[in-house]
Amino acid sequence: MRSSHRVVRPLVVTAAVAVAAMTFSPAASAAVPGAPYEGLPSGTKIQKSLVIGLDGASISVMDKTELPAIESVRTAGMTAVSNLFANPMAPTVSGPGWSSIATGAWPDKHQVVDNSFTGNNLEQFTNFQDRLEHSDSATSTLVAGTWGPIPDIIFNSGTDLKISAGSDNNTTAKAVDYLKNGNPDSTFVHLDDVDGAGHNSGSSSANYQAQLKITDAKVGEILAAVKARPSYAAEEWLIVVTADHGHTPTGGHGGSTQLERQSFVIAQGSGIPANSTREDVKVTDIAPTVLKHQGVAIDPAWNLDGKPIDEIVPDAFDTLRGQLKPRADETAVGADVLGWTHTAPEGWSIDNSAMPTGGIAEWSGWSFATDEFWTNIERNQGRETSVRNRNVFAVADSDEWDDKSHAAGKFDSTLVSPAFSLNGNPAASVNFASNYLIDGPQSAEVFISFDGGTPQLLKAYKIDTNRMESLPLDIPAGAKEAQLRFKYTGTNSAFWTVDAVTLTQEAWTVPVTTASIAQAPASGWYTTAPTLTLSVHGGAAALAAESGIRTEYQLNDGEWVTYVAPIQLADGETKVNYRSVNGGNGTEETKTLGTIKVDTVAPALTSVAANRTAVASATDAGSGIATLEYSVDAGSTWAPYTAAVVAGNKAATVLFRATDVAGNATATQEVRFVAVGAPSESAQPSPSTSAPGSATAPGTAGTDHAAQDSGGLASTGASGGLIWLSSAALMLVLGGLVLRLRKRARA
Repeated sequence: MRSSHRVVRPLVVTAAVAVAAMTFSPAASAAVPGAPYEGLPSGTKIQKSLVIGLDGASISVMDKTELPAIESVRTAGMTAVSNLFANPMAPTVSGPGWSSIATGAWPDKHQVVDNSFTGNNLEQFTNFQDRLEHSDSATSTLVAGTWGPIPDIIFNSGTDLKISAGSDNNTTAKAVDYLKNGNPDSTFVHLDDVDGAGHNSGSSSANYQAQLKITDAKVGEILAAVKARPSYAAEEWLIVVTADHGHTPTGGHGGSTQLERQSFVIAQGSGIPANSTREDVKVTDIAPTVLKHQGVAIDPAWNLDGKPIDEIVPDAFDTLRGQLKPRADETAVGADVLGWTHTAPEGWSIDNSAMPTGGIAEWSGWSFATDEFWTNIERNQGRETSVRNRNVFAVADSDEWDDKSHAAGKFDSTLVSPAFSLNGNPAASVNFASNYLIDGPQSAEVFISFDGGTPQLLKAYKIDTNRMESLPLDIPAGAKEAQLRFKYTGTNSAFWTVDAVTLTQEAWTVPVTTASIAQAPASGWYTTAPTLTLSVHGGAAALAAESGIRTEYQLNDGEWVTYVAPIQLADGETKVNYRSVNGGNGTEETKTLGTIKVDTVAPALTSVAANRTAVASATDAGSGIATLEYSVDAGSTWAPYTAAVVAGNKAATVLFRATDVAGNATATQEVRFVAVGAPSESAQPSPSTSAPGSATAPGTAGTDHAAQDSGGLASTGASGGLIWLSSAALMLVLGGLVLRLRKRARA
C-alpha cells in the first residue's frame, strides 16, 4: 500500500528515441513521420489511443458525482464495472493494479505483488507500449504519470517518451502539450490526486468528491487537446478511462472489501456501442484492446489474460444474469444483491443425486453466481483470486455449504454440459476458466462422453489450480457429439469455479486439390497413356483420408470415385473432374482438367495393286488420320495420297505410310511392279496390309507385279505368263514358215 503522504516529485523527462523509431512502416502508417516534438517521435498511424488512469477512483462514488468530461466518454461508449484480485494473489494497491492494466495479465503472471516491484516478471509480461514498439518501431508512444513507477518501471520498457511529472497539474500540462502539438500514436496518462484524497479523507467524504471533480476537469483538458489536433477529423481514436483500485469509505485500500476491489473500464471508440454497459469486461482487457486498435495481432504465446473488448463473447452462464436471486441463508451479502441461482442455463444440468440434503441453500450443489455475491459471503478465503471468471460463473463451494447442518455425507455434485456438436475433425480441445482451491478432503474431475457413451476421465485436479485450461482431446472416428461433466466432492474443504466452457475444433477449411499430369503434345493427343495424380494442400491425396479428407474424381460425368492412387487414363477422349471433401462434408468446388485425349495406337494401313496402279487406304479409331502419303523414289520424297498411283511400263516400287492426328505412324508398306516384258517374279499376289500397331519394318511389306504389253496394261499372276507363251508360239510358227520358203527357193 502506498503511503497517504504524497511526495511531490520534480519533473523528470526521459526519452528513448532510437533511430529505428523513425523508420517508415507502410503496413500501419498514415503518412511519412514528421519532425519529432520535444523529444517525442512523430507518429504515422491513423489509429490513435489514449488511456487515462485515475488512481484510487471509486466508480460507486463517481456514479453519484457530476463529472461531465468522464460522462462524455461514458455516453459515447461503454462502462464496465468489475472486481480486482485481493490477497493471497496480491493486495489492492497500485503496483499490481497498474501492472495488470499495462500488461493485460493478472498478478500471478506479471508477479508485481506490491509497490516494491521486487521479483516482478515485467520482462515476459511487458506493457502494451512496448509491444506496440516491437510490432512497429515507427509507432510513437508516450507515457506521462504523476506516480513515478508508472513511467519509470511499469512502462519503462520500450516507450519512446516517459515523463514523471511529479504532480497532476504537470502531468496534465505535458499530456495536453504533446497531444495538441506532437503526434503520439499511443498515450498513457496517470493522474494521482483522487487516490491522495481517498487516503486523506476516505471515499465517502466531500473532499473525495471534490477531488473527483477537479480531476474530471483535467480529463476534460486532455480530451479537448485531442479534439484540437489539426488531424483529428482524419484519425480514429480509442479513449479509455480506468482505475487501479478503489477506496474504503474511511480511507485506504489494499484489502478485500468490495469497495477496494472494485474497478472499471470506460471506453469510447469504433465498434463500441454508445451509452452501453457490460459485466464481462475487466481491466486486463485494456492492453489487448489498445493493441488490436493499433493493428497488432494478439499472439497466444504471450499468454495474456485479457482480450480485445470486441472479442469477449458472453457464455451460457451469463444468460442467467436476469434470473439471479437475493441471498437465502447467507447473511454477509446485502439483501438487495442479486447474485446466485441453481437454475442451469439452457442445455446444462446439475446432477445432485449424490448430494445430501440440507446445508447452506445457495451452495447446495453446483450454483451459478457473480463475483460481487460469492466473494463477499466470507472474505479472505481465496475466493477473490477467481479473476479469470467473467460475469456469471459456476461454483461448487463445499466449505460454505458445510456451514449449515445437513444430512450425512459429503458435498457431491456434477455439472453436466449440453452435447457439443463435433465436426469430424479428429482433434479438439476443452477450454474453461478453472479456479480450484484445496483446503481439506475434496476432488475435482472432468469427464467426457461421446454420443451418449460411458464418461471417460479427462482431467483430475490434485493441486491448487487457477488458470485458463485448454485440454487436448482425441475424437473417436465417427463421433457426432461430446458431453462434459464437472464432478466436485468435498468435506468442509474449499471450492471449484468453472467458467467460459467451450469445446473447440479447428474449423474445416475447404480442401484445395491439385491435379498433376504430363503436358499434352502440341496435337492435344497423348500417344502414351498419361498418369493423373491428385494431391490436397500439397500432400498426397491418398494419405489425406487419414485426416478426414476424401478426394474424388469423375470420368465423363459418371459416378464420383474415391481417389486412392494415381490413375492411368485409357485411349479415347475422357472428361476429367476432381474435388476433395473434408471431414465436415465441406466440398470443394468441382475442378476440371477438361477433356484428356489419348491415342496410343497407330492407324490401320492397307495397300494393293490394281492393274498397273497402286491403291492404299488408312483408318484410325482414335485421333483420326492426319496424313496418308506415298513415295516412288524409295522414300526420298513423299506426296499426299489422293488417288491410285500409276506405275507405268518400267519397274517401280510405290511406298505408302500413314500418320494419325496424335502422331502415331504406321510401318512403311511397298507395292512393287516389274517392267513390262520382264518375267514375273511372283505367283498370284495378295493385297498388302499393315495392321494397327504392326511392327513390320519398312521395305518388308509389298508385292511384285509383272509388266504385259507395250500399252502398259497392268497384269498380274498366271494370266500374264500365258500371254507371254502365246507370243513365243507365234514366233516359232513364223520362224518355221520362213525356213520352208528358203527351202523352196533353193529348189
